[in-house]
Amino acid sequence: MKVLVPVDGSEYSMKAVEAACDLAKTQPFSTLILLSVSIQMPELEEGRYIAEMMKAQAGTALAKAKEAAASKEPRLKIDTILATGSSPAEEIVRVAKDEKIDLIVIGSRGLASKTITFLGSTAAKVVTYSPCSVLVVKKLISV
Repeated sequence: MKVLVPVDGSEYSMKAVEAACDLAKTQPFSTLILLSVSIQMPELEEGRYIAEMMKAQAGTALAKAKEAAASKEPRLKIDTILATGSSPAEEIVRVAKDEKIDLIVIGSRGLASKTITFLGSTAAKVVTYSPCSVLVVKKLISV
């Protein structure tokens, strides 16, 4: 089973990594593919600087997620992909198609979500356009 987990460093994406590890270890020969998307910026001087910062942030998120997954399930095969595109949702769906993913496990919100809606815009688009099943993971909030 190939499980894709988009990560951005948020608590929600880290909960998705944890849930994906729990699922993947129940299936023999599972592969966990961690994906982080760096947004492409217009070819302006400021755009290149911002794009470099976003790429560094995406790389950091991937490293953090890989470390968490490896410590949770050391025998799990873990691959990472650092993609660049204009839309995280479109890149997630593209990678899911290209890699023939069986399941996407995604956090219900990411770093940019500051609303009270159930799903962030990226998660909602992935659920809508994904070529495979999608598990949306909510961060547990203690009361």
